[in-house]
Amino acid sequence: MIVNAMLNCVTELATAGQRLPIAAKQSDESTALILLQAAVRQMSVPMRKLCLDKKGDLLRRTISDPYFLPMGGEKGKFSKAILTWRTQRQELILGYEGGRREDVIVPESQHEIEIGRLYGIEFQEDGWCQIKSPFDQTGSRVNMDTWLATKILQVNSIGYTVRDALKLVADFEGAHTNDELPAFVAVGVKPDDVDKGASKRYRMANCIYFGCLSYIHLVVVYSGLYIIRMMQKLIQEHPLAKEGVNVAGVANVIAAVDSNLSARSPIVNGCSEMIVVGKSNVAGAGHKQSRYRIWSGCEEWDKPVATSKPRTGAGSGTQA
Repeated sequence: MIVNAMLNCVTELATAGQRLPIAAKQSDESTALILLQAAVRQMSVPMRKLCLDKKGDLLRRTISDPYFLPMGGEKGKFSKAILTWRTQRQELILGYEGGRREDVIVPESQHEIEIGRLYGIEFQEDGWCQIKSPFDQTGSRVNMDTWLATKILQVNSIGYTVRDALKLVADFEGAHTNDELPAFVAVGVKPDDVDKGASKRYRMANCIYFGCLSYIHLVVVYSGLYIIRMMQKLIQEHPLAKEGVNVAGVANVIAAVDSNLSARSPIVNGCSEMIVVGKSNVAGAGHKQSRYRIWSGCEEWDKPVATSKPRTGAGSGTQA
């Protein structure tokens, strides 16, 4: 029964994975967005069942000591993209328990997000980036607990691990989808106070989109593709996972998945709403500018890449 449950999850994962390249090739941008986001939601649920529910018992009991590649890869030189936008002056009516209502005036504000180095994202010119697997293909494998605990994102004071990414997408999109939940809402709080509660963590991680997927979406996609690749190899080496279990049907489904996806996408501000009271650049609000920084959560990854020192008499130059 455990093996069958695992194979059912992998089949769900592979079925959604097959749709990724089809969705990406849609000529209509809105259609591509709907199909890609639907595929990510569909991948997030079996990923949670395999890796998170009951401490990943479903995967651990069917694959002894599941190992993963570490997050990372070739760093290249440090790059960053800065997005700025303004929120309009708004008047809101807030309701309180007991029927009390209060008018709140939100001033027009200037906001800025700086995106630093991220696993699997290579910045290019004119606000575009190359998206590829965030796994280090040359690194030594790590066990599942280490992989899940890897910090893959830092947003101001808030850190996110692989476990956080899988859980947030599954909980807020795959299991309890709420299309009305904005990417980010913060009324009356400071930017670094927005990490109170899971819903606000989800919004914070979705400030920036690469094409139509946020960074935690991409982590879910490539993690799912990695498990599909793991199962492709396992079934190829062991046609019968357990005595009496026929995996031929599953093998056909996962064999049709392209697990080496890459894409070129624009970097966009995915916030449907961002209102921060008290951090505005208008008169009366201290002339302060809201600033947000998004980068990888790994100290080693954030270290500057070593550059060659210019040799005396041989001109100067650097190598990233």
